[in-house]
Amino acid sequence: MPAAGATGRRFGGSDEAAVLRRVVSMCGHLSALASQNTELADVVAFLADGAAAGVVVLDRRLDVLARAGVGDRDVVAVLRGQAGVTGLRTVLAAAARNRRALTVPGTAGAGSATIVAPVSVGEDVSGYLMTTTPCPSMAPATAGELTEDMRLLVTEHAAMVCGVVLGRELVVTAAAGRARQELVEGLLLARDRDDPEIDRWAQHLGFEPGRGYCAVAIGAAGDRAPAVFGTVEAAAGRLVPEAIVATRTDEVVALVPAPPGGGSPVDAARALAAGCLAATAGRIGMRTPVAAGVGNPCASAAEISRSYTEARHALLAGERLGGTGSVTAFADLGIHRLLLRVPDVADLRGFAEEVVGTLIAEERNGGTEYLATLSAYFEHNNSPRRAAEKLHVHPNTVSYRIRRIEAITGLSLDVHRDRLMAEVAVEILDALGGPGARR
Repeated sequence: MPAAGATGRRFGGSDEAAVLRRVVSMCGHLSALASQNTELADVVAFLADGAAAGVVVLDRRLDVLARAGVGDRDVVAVLRGQAGVTGLRTVLAAAARNRRALTVPGTAGAGSATIVAPVSVGEDVSGYLMTTTPCPSMAPATAGELTEDMRLLVTEHAAMVCGVVLGRELVVTAAAGRARQELVEGLLLARDRDDPEIDRWAQHLGFEPGRGYCAVAIGAAGDRAPAVFGTVEAAAGRLVPEAIVATRTDEVVALVPAPPGGGSPVDAARALAAGCLAATAGRIGMRTPVAAGVGNPCASAAEISRSYTEARHALLAGERLGGTGSVTAFADLGIHRLLLRVPDVADLRGFAEEVVGTLIAEERNGGTEYLATLSAYFEHNNSPRRAAEKLHVHPNTVSYRIRRIEAITGLSLDVHRDRLMAEVAVEILDALGGPGARR
């Protein structure tokens, strides 16, 4: 008995049986591909050949993952034109919502229709499989063998196989990501620096012994931290593609190499950290406090954990003393390495006010910049002339202020113990933002 396909072609009994056998054979072969180490390109090539159609797999962003039989033309633009007033997004949403293939008829004169099938990985739609059926006058003799319903069936089955392939790739990628994360964790937290395995781990990640690297730790707080970390990791990879970057629970860590043409890895690490902080500042809605710390250089894999520990100390110093939005290098901490060991910042401020509290009060009452003078005086090795150049005053003014400081505080800056106490007090106040600052 004759049977009519959706395209209007009619078959005799033997012809129909032959076409059905062809469909069953194609579906069976596709199922076999799913059980093998198959790539998307293999599935697409088989479907294009068997259905005499152009075949494309798109991801959710409509980027092409694989294609066959369609050349270099913009298949998305073609499909958008076919969708017409309905809209491409509406068509794709309908296919994804119903988890079924559907046909988008060709526009007048286009001579083709497009079948769109969702590619599902688990519960998620990860992309779309499209087959473009040419008109009979443009197709080879075998192109008309499959009715539209048969094409829908084969395309749907192929989309299911594509989902299996993509799912397998996602599993492999996730496993590789976990393995990489474990390697990074091993390097950052290594305790036995003589372990020969450390060098092998580092080389798997792309570490080049002897080149010189610096660890960078970038931290953020608040509910937006995960989104911030995603932006930071992407920015780090863009700024220094050779950097080894990993996101941990409360930070992003980057091992930044020295520039290929020579240069300081510390400078490269500072630039990367500053660029990452700038990337988060430029994102709308990202008001999460972010800061970065930079460790000292390391030339071998065994020194990575030391550089990372320094970067963590510098990060904490920046957050505690310099506020957020800062890039702090461990090499610049100086005496603050010791001050950070004091658990309560109030104790530091209390010590500073005990030493120079009378000076703070006098400055508030009289307006003379005693603390700035004292800081410049210490910075320039007790030289009134060089301190005066920095302050843009006469050297005699600096000398006079130093005598007044000694009279007000009761300190003698020629006595080592008094001078040391005053220097530490000034460093604390500078780090905490001055005598009136509150954190």
